[in-house]
Amino acid sequence: MYGLEMLRVLRSGNNPPIAKIARNGVMMVETQAHMELRLSAAMALLSGGCCAAACEVRCPISRFRVDVAGYQDGRPERAPWIERETMFPRQKNAQTIIVECKQSRADFLRDSRETPRLLARRQELDGARRCLEERIIRVAEPSLRLGGTSLFQEMETWEFDRSRLASYRKVMLELRYIDEALHGQTKFWMLTRYRLADRLYLAAPRGLIATDEVPPMWGLLEAELEDGVMCLRVRRAATDLGATDVRKQRLLRNIAAAASRPAIRQGALTAQHNAPAEGRGVVVQE
Repeated sequence: MYGLEMLRVLRSGNNPPIAKIARNGVMMVETQAHMELRLSAAMALLSGGCCAAACEVRCPISRFRVDVAGYQDGRPERAPWIERETMFPRQKNAQTIIVECKQSRADFLRDSRETPRLLARRQELDGARRCLEERIIRVAEPSLRLGGTSLFQEMETWEFDRSRLASYRKVMLELRYIDEALHGQTKFWMLTRYRLADRLYLAAPRGLIATDEVPPMWGLLEAELEDGVMCLRVRRAATDLGATDVRKQRLLRNIAAAASRPAIRQGALTAQHNAPAEGRGVVVQE
């Protein structure tokens, strides 16, 4: 437990829809429980080490929106630095974090008799992916290494998504198909494949998702109520994907845009409400 300043949760038994949000051009109904989980994840990022976070953030290079995204400054180099205990310890370089919230089992996995077989096959393919990256691509395609990203060569970032190795591309393609079969879409695969953030997490109520069901390289945050407060803990740490600086900057820009919209909208509504009737020249729809 990291002493997070969480929002208080007032749960209703029937979990009614309370808001409509536009995602990828489609209007979706958001439930009270899902909204609370999103807000709690955003607060967890802010109190856990991030200096900026927002909900409903557009991805750096795709049309998808993610539930929550956060940005964390890099650790100072020259001044003495004592790292306080946080959920997401600061790294040498700036970090970006994406969190996808899943409030129900059906929202995460398709109900199918094929699910156990697909999960086992995904684990097998992920092992093959790691083997190809470490033993073949690093040797055969050294141009994919981004020099200068770390003091230690073994920790430097590699652009494996640009590899031309046929066997590697075949493995990644099958992983994409499995992701679609398991989740009904390829969002998890795309976020990992194109390294759209440094760390990717799922947030879900405790016990809803088993660790062996979490997509490869993703982490798991578990939420539970303690004294009426929703708290999140890291059940499984995410792999550092080493997002490029360009994608970090784009995600930071999108976080700023997502965080600005509610404040600007509220300010416009307040101004419209306080203005004399004859002087209202701006109409803001709620």
